[in-house]
Amino acid sequence: MDVIFTRALENDLADFPGLVVDASIPVTEAVLNDLIGAVLRENQHITAAHVSIEEQNRLEVTLRTPLWPWPLQLNLKLFHSVDLTSSPAIRAFLENHVLLGKLGAFLKILPEGIRIYEDQLSVDLGSFLTDGPEKRLLELVQSVDIHSEAGRLILNVKIAR
Repeated sequence: MDVIFTRALENDLADFPGLVVDASIPVTEAVLNDLIGAVLRENQHITAAHVSIEEQNRLEVTLRTPLWPWPLQLNLKLFHSVDLTSSPAIRAFLENHVLLGKLGAFLKILPEGIRIYEDQLSVDLGSFLTDGPEKRLLELVQSVDIHSEAGRLILNVKIAR
């Protein structure tokens, strides 16, 4: 079964013309924090990160870095949809510590694929994937809408071929 699925993805689902998939993917805080931990594993400038998911697309991020003596708490408000104009990116407004966010961007403490500009944070999803089937599937995504509840993000995803 894995061979068939892998081959279908390698062919960009060409064997399924007209395919449309609408999915709702709930992402819990635990899963989100595991993903962030995997991304930050190689980062020397951020020693710990924890994200709390709140209602109305708000996230509270607590970062620890050896460059700053206290934990840094960032409040983010996620955009309601993923930016698909180039590589898919999740974007959020930085609602506090905008100056520190800009300083962190200047000092390049964030991993490749995560950047702060003006009062916004952008996470390039494609930069965290290899050229495997996951990246091919990501390229078929037509839209992703995001909303949150306390403790989880809900991603409404549309994939079309």
